Amino acid sequence: MLGALAACTEVTNAPGTDPTSKLDETVFRCTVQPILVRQCSYVACHGQPGTALRVYSPGKLRAGSAQNLDDLIAPLTDAEQHGNFTSATGFAVTAASPDDNFLLKKPLPASAGGFEHVGGAIFAGTNDAQYVAIRAWLAGTAGTGSGSCAP
Repeated sequence: MLGALAACTEVTNAPGTDPTSKLDETVFRCTVQPILVRQCSYVACHGQPGTALRVYSPGKLRAGSAQNLDDLIAPLTDAEQHGNFTSATGFAVTAASPDDNFLLKKPLPASAGGFEHVGGAIFAGTNDAQYVAIRAWLAGTAGTGSGSCAP
């Protein structure tokens, strides 16, 4: 019996590659975040804490409590922008390929292969510029051109 146990080897699992490592936060801030802020940040949708995809945006949900109107409408802070990136990347790790990602499938019309979205279809189809921009970010093929963008 001891001989059988001695023949066993220890098995260890090496940590996997972080699937979000190919996702560029600058590209997100320049191309994807503006889409999410414009299309998804409504209080009845993703502009509230506790939703699976939570989007901070000026004039709506903020990470801290706004003391006045100027605080509410101020540009997003670095922490809020990073929070939006983190929230979106939570969906990026759930799909085997960008085409199967909820960030793309949920707002896509069913006729184009999308899922039922309570807010209705956001994209006109897979050729919609917003769909293309998010897909390029998820695939790691998008670029900002200059390497930075206006906040």
